[in-house]
Amino acid sequence: MENKRIAFQGEPGAYSEEALFLLEPRAESQPYREFRDVTQAVVDGRADLGLLPIENSLVGSIATNFDLIAESGLAIVGEVVSSVHHCLLGLAGASRDSLRRVLSHPVALAQCERFLRGLAGVEVVAFYDTAGAAAEVARQRDSSLAAIAGELAARRYGLTIMAERIEDEPHNQTRFLLVAAESASPPPGVPAKTTLLLKLPHRPGTLARALAPLAAAGLNLTKLESRPDRTTPWEYLFYLDIEARAADPAMAGAIRDLEGQGAVVIVLGDYPRFTPRA
Repeated sequence: MENKRIAFQGEPGAYSEEALFLLEPRAESQPYREFRDVTQAVVDGRADLGLLPIENSLVGSIATNFDLIAESGLAIVGEVVSSVHHCLLGLAGASRDSLRRVLSHPVALAQCERFLRGLAGVEVVAFYDTAGAAAEVARQRDSSLAAIAGELAARRYGLTIMAERIEDEPHNQTRFLLVAAESASPPPGVPAKTTLLLKLPHRPGTLARALAPLAAAGLNLTKLESRPDRTTPWEYLFYLDIEARAADPAMAGAIRDLEGQGAVVIVLGDYPRFTPRA
């Protein structure tokens, strides 16, 4: 069986690449510059799957990626939750005393603020990508330069881990969604999630009425995200994650109830819930 080709956003060694290897350890990873490039690679058949970050436990949702999935017509077929552990990376033999500049993505820099305050006289420089910062350190061969990135980036670019787990909050996690050209329901007995896209009638109380069938069916709603409806100013679409298969009787009944209320319901995918390997 051939290894799956999985597209991700970022440079080789990015946290997204770390996450895809949690799902498919033998995958052929394909880096792309933009999230839209990831979905297009799957649409065009250049990649079998695409991995998109959808929310971070500290920063919140990356809601535009829900829009990308819906617009592309791709199906969600999996998810993965990956811990984000930042490292200080430099050239072999470099020391903290010799550092003058640290590069990384602005979000990573903000998440390591306490550690960075302890580096006296070091300039903090925003860079477009964490793994890209690591690549820049390797390219410049300057021992006064370091990057904040992950362990995989250190291996990719031959850098030394000068300090690890330097993030301010130890419980920093990112959830990713795996997308494919065709849907694939989870096998029987596997805990599942379904992601729905709802367009509700623009009337008072419609959201409350839409959620009522889910509660009545005992379905666990784990995420609710509103996004502007680009076709109608000041109206909104809703993305819902629900712990159930789309074909489960309770879920199917709730979808029928929603449609009976005049809602447009699109199933973006039902897929196995991520469970960390023991």
